[in-house]
Formats: sequence, C-alpha cells, structure tokens
Amino acid sequence: MSLDIDPHIRHSTRHIGRSVPRREDRGPLTGRGRYAADIRIAGMLEVAFVRSVEAHARIASVDTAEAEALDGVVAVFCAADLADVKSFPDYIDYINPVRQRPLAETVRYVGAAYAAVVAADRYIAEDAAALVAAGTVYEPLPTVADLDQALAPDAPKLFDDWDDNRSVDFPVDKPEVARAFAEADHTFTETYVSQRQTGLPMECRGVVADTTDGQLTVWTSTQSPHLVRTTLALVLGVPEPQVRVVNPDIGGGFGTKTHVYPEDVVVPWIARRLQRPARWIEDRAENLVTGVHARDQRHDVEVAYDDDGTVRAVRCTSICDLGSAEIFMPGTAPVFVTNACITAAYDFPNMEARPVGVVTNKTPAGAYRGFGIPEGVFVMERIIDRVARLTGTDRVELRRRMLLRPGQTPYVMHGGGRLDSGSHTESFERALEMLGPALERARSRHADDSDVRVGVGYANYVEPATPTYHLTTGHWAGYDSATVRVDPDGSARLAVGVTDLGQGTETSAAQLAADALGVDPSQVTVVMGDTERAPYGLGAWGSRSAMVMAGSVLMASDRLVSKARSIAAHMLEAAEADVVIADGRFHVAGSPEPAVGWAEVATAAWARTVDLPSGMEPGLETSGYFEPAHLEHLPDETGRVNAAASWANGAHIAVASVRVSTGEVTVEDFIVVHDCGTVINPAIVEGQIHGGIAQGIAGAMYEHFQYDPDTATPRFSSFMDYLVPTCAEVPPIDVDHFKSPAPDHPLGVKGCGEGGTIGPPAAIAGAVCDALSEWGVDLTACPVTPVTVRAAIREAESAREQAGESA
Repeated sequence: MSLDIDPHIRHSTRHIGRSVPRREDRGPLTGRGRYAADIRIAGMLEVAFVRSVEAHARIASVDTAEAEALDGVVAVFCAADLADVKSFPDYIDYINPVRQRPLAETVRYVGAAYAAVVAADRYIAEDAAALVAAGTVYEPLPTVADLDQALAPDAPKLFDDWDDNRSVDFPVDKPEVARAFAEADHTFTETYVSQRQTGLPMECRGVVADTTDGQLTVWTSTQSPHLVRTTLALVLGVPEPQVRVVNPDIGGGFGTKTHVYPEDVVVPWIARRLQRPARWIEDRAENLVTGVHARDQRHDVEVAYDDDGTVRAVRCTSICDLGSAEIFMPGTAPVFVTNACITAAYDFPNMEARPVGVVTNKTPAGAYRGFGIPEGVFVMERIIDRVARLTGTDRVELRRRMLLRPGQTPYVMHGGGRLDSGSHTESFERALEMLGPALERARSRHADDSDVRVGVGYANYVEPATPTYHLTTGHWAGYDSATVRVDPDGSARLAVGVTDLGQGTETSAAQLAADALGVDPSQVTVVMGDTERAPYGLGAWGSRSAMVMAGSVLMASDRLVSKARSIAAHMLEAAEADVVIADGRFHVAGSPEPAVGWAEVATAAWARTVDLPSGMEPGLETSGYFEPAHLEHLPDETGRVNAAASWANGAHIAVASVRVSTGEVTVEDFIVVHDCGTVINPAIVEGQIHGGIAQGIAGAMYEHFQYDPDTATPRFSSFMDYLVPTCAEVPPIDVDHFKSPAPDHPLGVKGCGEGGTIGPPAAIAGAVCDALSEWGVDLTACPVTPVTVRAAIREAESAREQAGESA
C-alpha cells in the first residue's frame, strides 16, 4: 500500500543511505552474545533425542527401562506419551497432507526423532539415548532413495493414504507454447540437475522452555517467533496469550530456521509436563541430517529454437525431492518459485513450467537462501548458452536480445509475477564493462600455462522481494508491523515484527525511525524477536525485512508525528497547519524559534497531560501495519499469481580458469551489478551480497548432500565429509549498484538478502563450459567439481574419436 505522508512533516534523510555502523555486532564480537546454548535456568533439565538409524520403518517397540534406570535420567518419552499433542497443521489444500507428529511412530528418514530423553545434564541424556536406541526394534519398510524410485509405477508409498509419492503436481498446458514448438526450426531435450544442499548456519538450532506462573516461555533460534507462538498454542492446546516466544541471539538461519520443527514442540511439552525448565541444543551431526535440506531438483526440459538463435519456447517439468515432507511449514513452495522465476530478467512469455513435489526417504526439504530461484536461473542460462552454441550465435548478443529493456516495466512474467521496475539491460551492460579488466587479469595470469583455459559465464536474474507467505504456509500472508513510542525524555522505542539473525535489521530499523522522527539513531531503542514486546509480525525471510519494516515504521512514525505536531501546536499557541518538524524540533514554518522538542511533547503526552489539547487522549505511541501493494496471495483461475511485492534484479559474471589435466576449477573473479532500489545502509547491502555469493559458490562447486542409493542412508554427518568452502575459495568480488526504486513503496526499498546466492551456479557452470569450448563441454548439473569436469572432457574426447572413426 502507498502512504500518504503529511506534507508538514519534513522527513530527514540524514541516516538513510549511509553506512551507519552495525549496532548489533558488539555482543557477538566481544563474546557477550546470548544464544540459546547460553541460557541457563535453575533446575534446568537437558534433552537428547533418540533418532532413527533406519530410513523407513515402523517402531515396533522401544525398551526404555535401562535408560530410565541410569542415574540422573528424569524421564524418557515416546510418541504415545504425546497423545495430547495435536499433529502439525496441513493448511495447504492442494498438497497431500502428512499429518506430522512431534515424535514418530513410523520413521521415514534417518535422523527422525522417535523418543526424547530428559536428564540432569547433556552427557547423561546422550548416554541414555544410546541405551534407548539399542533397545529399539524396527519393522523395516521398503525405502525410496531417489526420484526415479519414487516415481516408478510400482514404487513403495511413503504414506498409505496417498495415491502415489507425489505431494503436489501441477500440469500446465499452454496452446501458444505448442504452436511455437510446431513452428520452430529445431528442438532439443535435456535434463538439468541442482544437487541437494543444506543451509549450515554457524549456530545450530536450540530450544529452551520454562513455565512460570502459568506462562510458557520458549527461547528458540527461529526466524519467526510469532509464527512459532501461534503454532505452539495450536498443537499444545494452550491459549496463545499464555505462550511467549523469544529470540536470543541467532547465529544465522538462511531459511532453515523458518520452519517449526518437532523439537520446537517437544521441549516445551516436556517443560510443561515436568514443570521444570528444559533445554535442547542441536549438535552439528543432528543439524546435517535433521535440519531441512534444499535445492535437489531435476528439470526435464524441451526447447524450441530457430536458426538465428531465437528461443521460441520452453517446456520444463521441475521435480523437487521433498524428502519425507515431514516439516512445518511444508517444503513444496520452492519448486513453485523455481518455475515462476525461471525466465528471470528475460522477455520470454512462452514458458510452460510444471512443478512437481515428490517424497522420498530423505531428510525433509524446505527453505534455503534463494528459495528455488538459483535452480531456475541455472536452467535458463544453460539453455541460452546451448542455443548460442548450436546456432553459432554470440552468447552476449543473445542475452541482449532477450533482456527486458527500459520502459518495459511493469512487466508480467509467464507465471504472473509483476516486475514493477528494474535495471535489467543496464545492469548487464555495466557488468560487461567491469568484465574487461577482470578477464584481462585472468588471461595474463595463465598466459604461460598451456594446461589452463580461461572462460566467462553469465547470469541475469530477478529476486522476488517481500513474497506472500500464504503460498508457503497456507495460513499467513505478507504484511508486517511496527510500533513507535517516544518517552518523556525524548528518546524513541521502536518495536518491529521482523527479526534479526545477522543481517543488520536492528541498525536499519534505527536509521529508518531516526530519519522519520528527526533524531539520531542512538536515541532509538529497537525491540524485536519477543512476542511479548514486539507487535505480531511474520519474521525474517524472503528478502522482506527492509521493505515491510520500512513501510510499517514510516506508517507508525507518520501517525505519531501527526499527533505530536498537534500537541506542539497547542504548546506553541499556533495553528496546527502552520507547525512543521525539522531535526526533531517543532516550530512554526519559517520561524525556527520558539520551538519545542520531543522531550517537551512526550512529557505532555505521558506525564503533564494537563498540557494536552482539550479532548486529546494521553500517550505518544502508534502502530503501523504495512501490507504491500500488488501482492497477491492466491492464484487466479489460470494459476498465475504475483506472489512478491517488488522485484530486485542483478547481473552476475564469473571468470574461471580450468586446469585441463586435473579438472581443477578456480573462480578468478566474480562481478555483480545489483539493484535493490533505495539502499538504507550500503555496508549492510554489500555484506548481504558478499555472503550470498559465498553460499552461491558453495552450491556451484562444493556442497552436495548424498545418500546411499539402496538404503537411503546419508553418506555425510560431519564437515569431514560434507565439503564446505572457506575464505580461501571465495574469489575477489567486484560489486556495483543500480537503484531503480520500487514504485509503490514510500522509500522505494526492495530486498537484497538472496540475490547474491542466485547467480553463481549458472555463471560458474557457464564459465567452465566457455573455458572448455574447444571440447564442446556442456555441463548440465551442479556441483561443478574436478571429477565432473574431467568426466565431461573424457566424454567429449570419446565422442570426437567416435565421430572421426565413423567418418
């Protein structure tokens, strides 16, 4: 929604647009941060979960006697003990329900929790959990280890009441696409694959719960405390006002902490059952096998194109491996986002995109930074590169022909996404300008090494900012809130519904309020992450915090300043219409003196109410609830929906070298031109981009969570096996910015949290293929590793030899 800003209020921009130092860093940097693992309450018990070692089995029996006899063990609970707890809700009616229970009776992935041990300390709890595990009898069930097994006609079903293993399947039939295929000069089919990853926050999850005076207080490392509170109240059968959820400091989330996990329910249930505080802290092995996984998509593609390189139409069936799907909120939404954003920044309406979600006996899939967009961008950019190669068209020129041009926005994408603004062509052209010196440096570096080839890869993308949550949760929508109060001393208190997990939200919030009220950020106290102290909000995810927070803060501040101006006019004995505010002081327009400041106005509002205008209610506190314009929560009759309030965009270019003899790939330079509209804090935006690119490189070249193809057993449970890049693997990053403001936002703000993650897989794969163009290498999957590169070279050489023999 747009805001009608009072013209008498002169909003300062002294702080918006400046790299104000991050105020939230002091605690973590000095060791004074308070994470879930730092919370200690007198009499607190420790919880350890007993987890399945089978990928698919019924729990026939659990012998807890030996564990319960262990000195220091207070209780052991199994699924039957939580009979008074409701299943997690299945709000979305177009996906199959899983009716997930907090503790499993049938386990569907290795790591599923089926019992909880409560003891005086964690060591005893872990020892007892091992005894429970040893006393467990399983009835094994057939495993489904991958998509092919899950989709086979005779596949074992994970859920007996489903027709098959499809959680969701949305066929699409567009006559215009069929016509384009019939008229095209050529077609090809291909399968593109994005591998399974997980978010790997530095801090694993943790839950602490306590009951005092009838209130249940839960400290949890969640990205959305109000959503956790509402869910806990529902499944535990507790009135919501009796539940308080608090964010302690959070060491990263990246989407993995948007979900409500079984542990989030079981630990509070234990605290209520035993009437003692209880705590569970996840270790890294648990995090790797039970924190939601992501990506893991296969894209079966048909492409129609002409001799001149024109891509006429694309059909894409995107199949996402959801694991067991036993997670709230469900992990189906990313594959819909993949298909909605697959055409990226290109003017390409002839896309027929079919999203499919399939269950297997793997860890449940869910949210991870990028939320399906990197997978789609990888597909589209690889298609463009192949068409260019097959037709002899220059890769850059083909992209130029396809990109959205100035004046084409608002532009409605094939799936209904409304690109309200952007710098699509401009960003790509600027990135190409920046490429010249970087490419020259890389070529010079390897000029004397005949074993090394250098290549360039491209990716243009759009990033949906501030999406609706209804298509992900089936329950919540897309607004957020802020409450602003000025106290008698003139200082401000800002409470917001979004949360901070390292992205600098507190600093940005203080900047917004400071400029709206005409004060210094140091005079603004920011409250978030506590359902008792902050207004109801949906939390941090989907590159939404800056946009909805700015909207709600300005809305609340404008209302508060309007009331304050009325009070000031009364105190100045002036007409309200003549009073303005500048730099935190109210005075008559054109005459800076006499003036009253926030302290005088707030003192009248809270304490000396005799100084208020007749009939005015006391207090100086207002709230704003910002619902963005054009944001749609339900698809239309054709399935099209504008599921984001605005769209950021960017261009990524990777310069990579490949050592032919070993397949070793080095990213020599990475170029980003980014556009997130008005920038609140440039340093924070830069940090978001750099961090996102590091995670994008991880997905492009390193991380790959693999399972045994027969037993669906994870092959990794530590960083000894799961390859994660370090600082040494992150190349120099050159960043530039465009600023095309969101036209329907009062400040023109968009989101920036996920864009950095989107482009690297496509750009790096394109760079490697360009470097190896003399072999005709065309990579179709990530990660791009030395093994896959050498295999691609050998395959190309073999094909060349066979072609020579047949000639």
